Amino acid sequence: MKKRAFVLLNRVMNAVIARLRPRRFRGADLLLLTTTGRRSGEPRTTPLIYTSDGDRWIVVASNGGADWEPGWWLNLRAGAPATVDIGGTVTPVIGTELTGDERATMWSMLNDEVFDYQNYQDKVHRTIAVVALTPAP
Repeated sequence: MKKRAFVLLNRVMNAVIARLRPRRFRGADLLLLTTTGRRSGEPRTTPLIYTSDGDRWIVVASNGGADWEPGWWLNLRAGAPATVDIGGTVTPVIGTELTGDERATMWSMLNDEVFDYQNYQDKVHRTIAVVALTPAP
């Protein structure tokens, strides 16, 4: 599928999921991440499966197995403001890419307990980012 069609389809699916507001998806907990588009300035809401790690939420920038970074991650890396909505509780957050041993530990745990992201990693040329969403000060 071409990138433009993938992005448009993904936006429609994200809007439907955000409107339905399910708490779980594919057997995993679901949060709604809203970032500000780094070019458009428009709010973009993306449903993401996650796991909790202390006071932060761990998500994966898998982009459904596409071989390019998801827009929400590009927005966070550009310093865009963001919020996480879990069950109606909205929290401002910052996103940080996990690296080294911490990434390896979380990657393993996510694959074992949340979703088989390794299947996506095996199909793409980029290293899929593991991202910690931490409440903003």
